[in-house]
Amino acid sequence: MKIVQVWPELEPGEVGKVALEFIQELARQGVKPVVISTGGALVNRLELHDIQHIQLSLNKKPFLSVAFARRLRNVLQSLNADVIHVHGRLTAQLVWRAWRGMDVGARPSLITHVDQYFSPGRRDAGLISGQSVIASSTGIANHLQQHFGEKLADPAHVVHWGINSREFDRSKPVSSQWHLRFLNSYPQLEGKNWWLYSGSLSEKGELRTFLQALAQAKESRDDLLGLVVGVPQGGDLRYVRKLEQLAEELGLEGCVLFLGERKDLRELYASSQLAFCLSDSGEPNGKNAMQALAMGCAVVAYKDTCAGEVLAHCFAQGVVERGSPQALCDVGLTLMVQRDKAELHGFFHEDIVKKTVNIYRNLSATS
Repeated sequence: MKIVQVWPELEPGEVGKVALEFIQELARQGVKPVVISTGGALVNRLELHDIQHIQLSLNKKPFLSVAFARRLRNVLQSLNADVIHVHGRLTAQLVWRAWRGMDVGARPSLITHVDQYFSPGRRDAGLISGQSVIASSTGIANHLQQHFGEKLADPAHVVHWGINSREFDRSKPVSSQWHLRFLNSYPQLEGKNWWLYSGSLSEKGELRTFLQALAQAKESRDDLLGLVVGVPQGGDLRYVRKLEQLAEELGLEGCVLFLGERKDLRELYASSQLAFCLSDSGEPNGKNAMQALAMGCAVVAYKDTCAGEVLAHCFAQGVVERGSPQALCDVGLTLMVQRDKAELHGFFHEDIVKKTVNIYRNLSATS
């Protein structure tokens, strides 16, 4: 099976990392992927794995792209693929314009991928006009059904983004050197239990609620400390200062550490008693919850988020309703006592690619 993967670009960052790992896993599972993108620093990584890349300027505006659509159509026809799988709103618009001009009896199947919420607009035709749509969460699938249900060929398939099983492998122990360095940097953590907040440091996030829950929990457990990982959007440190002031007002002075951006999340998850993934309801992927569960860390997440969807499959006892510090406190204390086994299943790249390949095959068989 030959699959054309179309991505806006392949630059370092969260989206580029997801793209690279997804495409490499496709190749590992015997699918022959060809990648079309605007290019980027990660293209060399694809070519090292003998994956063909075609560079086209996919950042053109749709209303200026009549000639480009013709060129893109010629490229797609020359590849003689079974399926075109396109990511990105503008990219989908470009590919759809090229695809609909191809011979109906000979053109490949078209799948579009939606991994974020968006307000309906005139440039959505590409995203919703494919023969099949994949949504990265149930929330996004419901959003598409609500706004575009009459235009979708079928209800969207839900395939969450996964994580790298080799990067988050709980069978590989955390090194003693890491523990030593970390405790030397933060000696107040010695002999304590850590609640780790990992997620958005923005006004939309729920860090304020987490701090309130931690303050309530410390009335019962004086061995608790809170760790906060992340940086404020736009690098605005004034918001962090507001949160530090709130922690002092809640009696948490010296009990909450703001660690900033970290590259050792694997070790932090493996060493924490609980991870709180309390994003807003528009959060698109739930990867923090996946990473924590993969490392054996119990997770608390809101029901109306993608992290909540992940927990519903893997660790339902950590799901709570939004907005109540007392509910977070109660669930957190209960999980610390019960010490329920936390693990991730069905959300690694291997699992995600298998689900996606099944969609490819089913669509090709019916087209």
